[in-house]
Amino acid sequence: MLNVSALGRYPSPIDIVPVITVFDERLQNAEFRVEYHSTGEFYATNTGDALRLIREGNDSELAISFLPEEQYHLDMLTWHWSTEPMNGSEHTIGGVGYAGELHLIHRNTRFSTMEMALKQPNGMLAIAIFLNESHDENPVITPFIELLPNITYKGNEIRIAQFNFGGLFPPPEKTKEFWMYEGSETVEPFRETVQWLIFRSALPISSLQLDCLREIRAGGYDEERETSMVPIRSPQSPNSRTVVCSFRSAAGAPNFGFNKQ
Repeated sequence: MLNVSALGRYPSPIDIVPVITVFDERLQNAEFRVEYHSTGEFYATNTGDALRLIREGNDSELAISFLPEEQYHLDMLTWHWSTEPMNGSEHTIGGVGYAGELHLIHRNTRFSTMEMALKQPNGMLAIAIFLNESHDENPVITPFIELLPNITYKGNEIRIAQFNFGGLFPPPEKTKEFWMYEGSETVEPFRETVQWLIFRSALPISSLQLDCLREIRAGGYDEERETSMVPIRSPQSPNSRTVVCSFRSAAGAPNFGFNKQ
């Protein structure tokens, strides 16, 4: 159900309605230069309202062809899921959700910290990748799933030395199709300085891997009543925002004059 009570002009997530998205030719055939290092200083943490895999250092960057003057540093990966198969994603497409959603949170390299970046309109880029439930285990996310027992409770944290962030990206031919809009963080304080890019292609996750995520708790180890973490925010009001897309959908997204310059 659409949340119309949230404060702010550009809240996220939203329901993306393909028939009213706007085709932008500048996004067509986009190329992503992904230089995510799979080794380094990472730590996974349970904050009680989110499950995060955080990178330290400035060695993993992303460049996108239609943003030639910008480069982004990957700061964090956040995981989103629910107890229901089709209600675990934050964004929805035409009212339909997915089993889960990953957010690759990037900071514009013009800013030295995420706090600084979040104060600027072009400071933060969040790439959303849907998780689609499947029978087969996804080996890319297995290393993270295997460490979940170490961060079951709020406040738990564990350091890891390796994770293949680049393996989360769709294959090159699938990165051509995505939506973009201006929005906010999906956790407090919901700052509205986030550029969202949502890939159309989904990443598989097995039922067993989803069950492992559902074991994560929102409270501490010593709390009498255990509460499962459900780190999703319901779709917010679009407030007349334009969602642009890189492809012409079967629904016939209009072209409102976003021509190549």
